[in-house]
Amino acid sequence: MQLQFLEFDRSEDADGVVCWDALAQPEPAYNQALLSEVRQVLVWAHGFDAHGPGPLENGAHWDFDLQITWIRDGHPPQVALPRFVPSTGQLWVSPDPPTHERMALSLTLSGTAGFVDAVCEQFGLT
Repeated sequence: MQLQFLEFDRSEDADGVVCWDALAQPEPAYNQALLSEVRQVLVWAHGFDAHGPGPLENGAHWDFDLQITWIRDGHPPQVALPRFVPSTGQLWVSPDPPTHERMALSLTLSGTAGFVDAVCEQFGLT
């Protein structure tokens, strides 16, 4: 899968847990395309291991963190509440994504060695 909006940076902790962090802040016209790409990544991750996500220290193979903020001209930023529904593959954001406001999005994927290898292969990451 070729990613257009998400550029992941890799980090690893002392326990060997790898995290892939992506930050994106596209022009408002691309908000829906970015959300679609995030949805596709999460659908893939759930397909890799349907028992995840979950805390790695509790035995899960992968986990994720998704944060979204609307950047509003002349107003304070507004935190959105994203929710991914694995059974339907839908990504809900509340409040709804405005078409004229910039979105700041952060997606972190973390996982075990097997998950990391699969992420690298699926998304062409090194």
